Amino acid sequence: MGSPFASHTTSDIPLPFDAPNWVQVRKLTGRELEQAAASGRDLFLGGNGRMFPALLRRALEHGATDPDVLHAIRDPLTGYDRYALVRFGLIAWSYPAPIVPRTFKEIVEGLAKHGGVFNDAIDDLDDEAVDFIATEVLRLTKPQLFHATEADAEIEKKTADDPASVVGWEGTAAV
Repeated sequence: MGSPFASHTTSDIPLPFDAPNWVQVRKLTGRELEQAAASGRDLFLGGNGRMFPALLRRALEHGATDPDVLHAIRDPLTGYDRYALVRFGLIAWSYPAPIVPRTFKEIVEGLAKHGGVFNDAIDDLDDEAVDFIATEVLRLTKPQLFHATEADAEIEKKTADDPASVVGWEGTAAV
């Protein structure tokens, strides 16, 4: 499992859309993940989430077989506020613009008071960058959301616990 302390789990990630730049993200605490979900719920209920109005109309018209509805169901970010994930999880990057560290309380109060806008470098990110960083934060925090099947999750767990237990392991990687 690794350390149960979120601050001890970080990952340096190259930006595939802006090489050679990179971001460093950390695993969220339980409280931060709950707040990102609560903020996502509030966006959803308020109808302010990106795509929600159109997605709701499509779901009502076509049901759960609609490709856009199925995508939302499979998208690990569904149910979370992307900006909250980025604000909580982004700790460093290769850009000169500073990341303003904020406490949990400041983020919660700021999101409520300013409608989620702080007018800093994170607010200047384009949609692709927000999606990418939020996804990487969530991948580090809740990796099970990214497994297509239970078998995939079990293989990853076995590999992390004991790489030699995976069939085909030859000393460097599972094949």
